[in-house]
Amino acid sequence: MTPLPRRSRSSRLIPAFLLALGALASARAQFTLAGTSAIVLDDYVISASRTPQDPRYTPSSVSVLPLADLAAAQVPDLRLALAQEPGVIINTTGATGGQSSVLLRGAASHQVLFIVDGVRMNDRSAAYFNFLGGADLAGLDRVEVLRGPQSTLYGSSAMGGVILMNTTRGAGAAHGALSATAGSFETWGGGATVQGSTGSWGYSGALSRYATANDEPSNDYEQWSYSTRQEWIVSPLLLVGATLRGQQSEFLQTGSRDYPAPGRMNARNHLGTVYGEARVGDDFASRLTLALHRRGYDWTDLSGSPWAMNSRLRNTRKILDWQNTWQALPALELVGGANWERSRYDVEGVPSRDEVRAGYVSATARPREDFTVTAGARRDDFDSAGAATTWRMGVSWLAAKATKLRATYGTGFSAPGSDDRYGVPSWNQLPNPELRPEKSRGWDVGLDQTFARADLTVGVTYFHNRFRNLFEWQTVDWTTYAGQTVNLARAETEGVELAARAKLGAAAQARLSYTYLEAKDSATGQRLIRRPRHSGDAEVRAHLTKAWLVGVGVRVVADRTESTGPFEDFTTARVFASYTVRDDLELKVRIENALDETYDEVRGYASLPRGVFGSVEWRF
Repeated sequence: MTPLPRRSRSSRLIPAFLLALGALASARAQFTLAGTSAIVLDDYVISASRTPQDPRYTPSSVSVLPLADLAAAQVPDLRLALAQEPGVIINTTGATGGQSSVLLRGAASHQVLFIVDGVRMNDRSAAYFNFLGGADLAGLDRVEVLRGPQSTLYGSSAMGGVILMNTTRGAGAAHGALSATAGSFETWGGGATVQGSTGSWGYSGALSRYATANDEPSNDYEQWSYSTRQEWIVSPLLLVGATLRGQQSEFLQTGSRDYPAPGRMNARNHLGTVYGEARVGDDFASRLTLALHRRGYDWTDLSGSPWAMNSRLRNTRKILDWQNTWQALPALELVGGANWERSRYDVEGVPSRDEVRAGYVSATARPREDFTVTAGARRDDFDSAGAATTWRMGVSWLAAKATKLRATYGTGFSAPGSDDRYGVPSWNQLPNPELRPEKSRGWDVGLDQTFARADLTVGVTYFHNRFRNLFEWQTVDWTTYAGQTVNLARAETEGVELAARAKLGAAAQARLSYTYLEAKDSATGQRLIRRPRHSGDAEVRAHLTKAWLVGVGVRVVADRTESTGPFEDFTTARVFASYTVRDDLELKVRIENALDETYDEVRGYASLPRGVFGSVEWRF
């Protein structure tokens, strides 16, 4: 790997950021704001403050995935949906079902936290990789991507950012959909969703089945997934509810081209919550959530080798989250709460336990209608790894009706995993009870601009993060390759993110996202692997008639490196079309990897070639 020139990073990034700001300012001068037809953000965001907040006043860099648009574009899974967002890098080990990781703003995969139905879903020992490898979008009514260090509100593993997912909340008359899909690689699947409300009871449910043979021999993947939310308004001041969602999958893996490792993976991930929210007057609300998360992973080696080794991992987490929101003044909102988690791990028959207690407080003040200030602090105390204190602050300014300037600065941490601290003898992993949490500091500054007559919204952000005490494997015995996780590495990431959406006349629209990223090991100057300098995603779609919708999307990943050195760029395209037979019946077809690009997201693991898929959806 080639070290980065010391002057190259900031000398390229900061002028690029200033040029982008200049372009926005120049473009804004050419338009007069009028009307309300411009594309705008969703009505609110949750992740930035743990409460619904108008995105016009949010200092954080956060985006709400447009689920209706994703459905129209026939985006088949969560991986592809997230890959369309700026700052998000998705790496999958091969085809559908392969382990998938998120590198958010260049942060490591275990430094990105999934928050599902209000509770943390992953930590360093209980990863999300198998879940994301096959996760679809069924049963979700909100997905947000919150960038930058977020440990102040969410604790460990949120150094790079947070991906928030909420199970669909039922409302209105009963309605739903049935769908069926079939296509290349012996792929087939189906799903059913329903939601609605009656009186004080709201409900939703989703069930889906997916199976594919992928493109390699003995590379089959099968999955069931489900979700439900039940919610009751007990009185005008009290709401209670419950959610349950899960995924169960089986995957025949081949290993990489460099290290063939045939085997069968079975993974299970189930999360249930019970919650209640009470209001005291018009200015105070308290929410209590109880959650149980069970995760299982089994690997059966099918190589027939005398050195074949199977794996078994189990994790159970019990969670209590208490959040209070107080509108102390018309211009001041306070959010405070406590979190308790007790975890049990069983890694290759080696059991361990951990417990964490945390408290946090955050304030959002608006001294003027156009100016917002946020600040917060948190204290986490792990039985295993000790305590960590984090803090964060941000400001946003509505410089004009459609112009927002924003900036944030915050700290983050990631606690070591059970296997890091206690070791796994069958993996030749030695214990390291002195391991300390990883820590980070990061800041960003950005501009969001709406051009009403041009039906265009644009956002540009510059970010910078520093990481220390990073976990790194250190070999102790080169005869047996025994080793342990240690705190050695330091790293630095910075870059520019750009996002744009536009209406192209009355029947068409387009979107674009682009990320320029520099990520390096601070000690050696070498680039961090699997973090491309350039990544972008664009899409254009149009209604040719009232019934016909067509579109095309392009994804570009360029200038990346692996442990062996520079790695090839790739460009993929997808084409989709749908025909509305009648209001309740729709036929769809899509072509994935339409250019038939041969590429790896992770070296040695081939991604799928061109595939054609058709589906039918009946709504009721």
